[in-house]
Amino acid sequence: MNNHYLNINHLLLSLLFVVTSCNAQVKTDLTNENTNQQTPIEGDQPKIVQTQGVTSGNITCELQDRDGNLWFSTSGEGVYRFDGKAFTNFTTKDGLCDNYTSTIIQVKSGNILIGTNAGICKYDGKNFSKYFESDSLAKFDITSLLEDRVGNIWFSAMNKGIYRYDGTNLSNFLYKYEHPFLADKHEKMISDIIQDIKGNIWFSSFNRGGVWRYDGKTLTHFLPSADYYIFLEDERSNAYSSSETKYVHSPDYITDDMIHSMTEDKAGNIWFATRRHGICRYDGKKFTSFGESEVFLSYGVTTILEDKKGIIWLGTDKGGVFSYDGKTFKNYSTTNGLINNSVRSILEDKDGNLWFGTRCFGLSRFDGKTFTTFSEYKEE
Repeated sequence: MNNHYLNINHLLLSLLFVVTSCNAQVKTDLTNENTNQQTPIEGDQPKIVQTQGVTSGNITCELQDRDGNLWFSTSGEGVYRFDGKAFTNFTTKDGLCDNYTSTIIQVKSGNILIGTNAGICKYDGKNFSKYFESDSLAKFDITSLLEDRVGNIWFSAMNKGIYRYDGTNLSNFLYKYEHPFLADKHEKMISDIIQDIKGNIWFSSFNRGGVWRYDGKTLTHFLPSADYYIFLEDERSNAYSSSETKYVHSPDYITDDMIHSMTEDKAGNIWFATRRHGICRYDGKKFTSFGESEVFLSYGVTTILEDKKGIIWLGTDKGGVFSYDGKTFKNYSTTNGLINNSVRSILEDKDGNLWFGTRCFGLSRFDGKTFTTFSEYKEE
C-alpha cells in the first residue's frame, strides 16, 4: 500500500480521532493547583476557552465521573473538567501525555484513563502519568478504550489493531486470528469497543472493516455482504477457521462496513452509527436498518446514545442531532440553538441533560427544551 493511500485514510479517521506526535511522561501534582481553572465572570455562563491556539478541532468524547464532574476530551486542547461552576483545562503543561485526546473512561479503581496520540494517560486524582511505561506504547495513537466486567482493559490504536491488558499481561488480541480482514491493521481501523449485557465484546471499524463480536471463545465478523466469518478457539486458545463455518449466509446483514460508534439499549439491542447508511440495530438474530434518509446518507451518523427515557440520539456530520423514539425522527440543529451541526460526541448527565460535543470545540447542553452554549465558538 502506498503512503498516499495511508495518508488519506489517516485524514478520514482524524475527523473523529485526531492523531499527532507523542510526548514524554510528566507527573504533576495538581491537588493544590488551580492556575488552569477557567473561572467565569460573575453572572456569565462558564465556557470552554481554548488555550493551545488550535485553529480547528473536535470535542471527541465525554464522561461523567463518580463525583459528578464532567470530562471532555479534545483534539488539540487537552481535556476539560467541569464541576458545575467552572471548567478546568488540563494539558501537557499539567502532565497530560498529549493534547490530542480521543477517548476517556473511568475504571473501577476510580482512575481516569485518557486515550491520546501518545498512548494511554492515567489520572489518579492528583497526577497524570503514562498507563504503560513502554516507550513503544507511548507512540500509539489510541482510538477507543473499554474496561470489561472482570477488569481487563481493551484499547485500539491507529493501524495497530486491538490490545487487551489483564493487569499483568498485554496482548495484541487480533494477531492470533490470521485472516486478511483482521491482519491488515492499516485497512481495518477500529473506531469503538463496547461490552454488551451478555458479556460479548464488540469492535467496530471505520475503514470498511465491519463489526466483530467476541464471546470469549468465538470471534464473529459481520460484513454488509450477506456473509460473515466465524473464528473459533481450541482448548489452548489457538484460533482457527473451520472450512464449514467460514462463510455463513446472513439474509439480514449489517448495512455498512464503515461504523463510527456503537451503543446497547435497555432491551439488549446493539445500535450502530454508520457513515453511509444511517443507523442499524442488531437484536441478536438480524440487523434492521433505520433512517436511510438523504440527511444520513449525505452526512453520516458519527455518534449514538440511548437516554434514560429510551430515546435514541444520533449525532451527524453537518446534519445536527436527531432523536428517535421508536417511531419518528426529530431533528435539532443550529436553528434550534445547537452550537454546531457537526456533532462528535453525546453524553447524558445524572440530571438527564444531554451534552453535545461538536467540531470547532463546540459544546451545547440540552435540557429537553433549551440549548445552552458552553464554549467559545469560532467558525473554521
